[in-house]
Amino acid sequence: MKSKLLSIIIPTYNMAGLLPRCLDSLVSAKQADKLDVLVVNDGSKDNSLEVAQGYAWKYPTIVRVIDKPNGNYGSTINTALPVAEGLYVKVLDSDDWFDTAVLDNFVDSIKNINRCAGRGQDTGRSADRGQDTEYAPVPDMIVTHFTQIGATTREVYKYNTMGREPYEYGKVYALDEVLKDGYIRFFLMHALTYRTELLRQIGYKQTEGVSYTDTEWACYPTFYAKTICFLDLNLYQYNLDREGQTMAPEVLMKSVRQLQTVTDAMLAYYAAHKADLTEVRGKWMANYFINRLRILYKIYLLDMPRADFNPAELEQMDAKYAPICQQYGWRVRLYPENKLLRTEYISYWHKHHRRWPAWYERLNSSVDKVVKWLYVKLFRR
Repeated sequence: MKSKLLSIIIPTYNMAGLLPRCLDSLVSAKQADKLDVLVVNDGSKDNSLEVAQGYAWKYPTIVRVIDKPNGNYGSTINTALPVAEGLYVKVLDSDDWFDTAVLDNFVDSIKNINRCAGRGQDTGRSADRGQDTEYAPVPDMIVTHFTQIGATTREVYKYNTMGREPYEYGKVYALDEVLKDGYIRFFLMHALTYRTELLRQIGYKQTEGVSYTDTEWACYPTFYAKTICFLDLNLYQYNLDREGQTMAPEVLMKSVRQLQTVTDAMLAYYAAHKADLTEVRGKWMANYFINRLRILYKIYLLDMPRADFNPAELEQMDAKYAPICQQYGWRVRLYPENKLLRTEYISYWHKHHRRWPAWYERLNSSVDKVVKWLYVKLFRR
C-alpha cells in the first residue's frame, strides 16, 4: 500500500485570505502524514503563492506547491495529476475546506477498504494461490457527503432518492449496478474521490482556459470506472458565501458561454468514447447529458434576469444542440423544479420564440421556494 493514501489537489487563484483555512483543515489532521497536498498556484496576483510556500516550508512531507502561469481551473488539475502520489485523489477548492475529524475517518476508510481488497483482482477472491478467502474489489470511485454553506444556510447533500439512502456504506459495488438507478444529482465534484491510477490509465484531462470544468471531474471517469463505494462521511465543506464565487447567480449568468464550452468538450468526449459504454452506462450518460443541456436552457429561460436575456444567444445555442439531440434521440424538457406548475418551457420557446410572461415566472419562483423548503425539512434533516 502506498504511504500516501490521498492526494488533495487545491487549485488556487487570488485566495490568500481563505487558503489558510483550507490548508489548516488538512495539516491538522491526525493522519496528515498520509496526505499528499498539492497546492497549484494559478498565476495569482495576490500573495497566495507565499502563503502556500509557508505551509510547504512548515509541513514539507505533506504540502507541495506548484507555481504556474494562469490557465484557469482545468489547467491546475492537469498539472497536478501527473505528480500526485496518493492511492486516491480528490479536488478541494481553496475557498472550501474539509471537516478535519471526518478527514481522519476518511483516511481510515481508505486503509480498511484497500486492506480487504483483492490485489487488483475482479474475481472477489484472494490472489494468493491456495487461499479461498473472499475479498472486496478495490473501488475506483468513492462517494462521500458534503455540506453546502450559504450566508444563512447549511445543507447536507447525500446520495439519496427522496431521503432514502439505497446503498450500504463501506460496501464496494459494481458501478453499473449503481447506475441502474439513474440518479445523477449527487455525482458532483465535492462528493467524488477517484483511484489515482484510474485517471492516469484513461488519460484524464480537463478543459483549460475556462471555469466550471469541475463538471468534467464527475463525467469522464464514469465512462471507465468499474467499482464504487459510498461512505457515511460528511467530508467536503462547500462555501457559497463568497463574493465573486463562480456559482453565484450574478456570475453564472455572465458565464453561460463558458458553461457551453465545457458542455461542448463533454459532448465531444461522449462522441469519441460512447462505443465503449455498457448498455446501462449508455442510458445513464444519455440522462446525464440531457440534464446538462436542461441546465443551460434553464439559465436562459428561467434564471436569467429578463433585462439580460438575449433571444439571439439562445437561438444560437438551440441551433447548436438541437441536431445533437436529434442524432442521439435525446429530448430535453424543462419543467419547473417544483413539479406543480406543468409548463414545458423549451417547447414554449420553440413555438413562440419568447419567454413565459413575467407574472408566470414570479409565480413559479414563489412556488419553487415553498417546495424547496418542504423538501429540505422532510429529506435533508
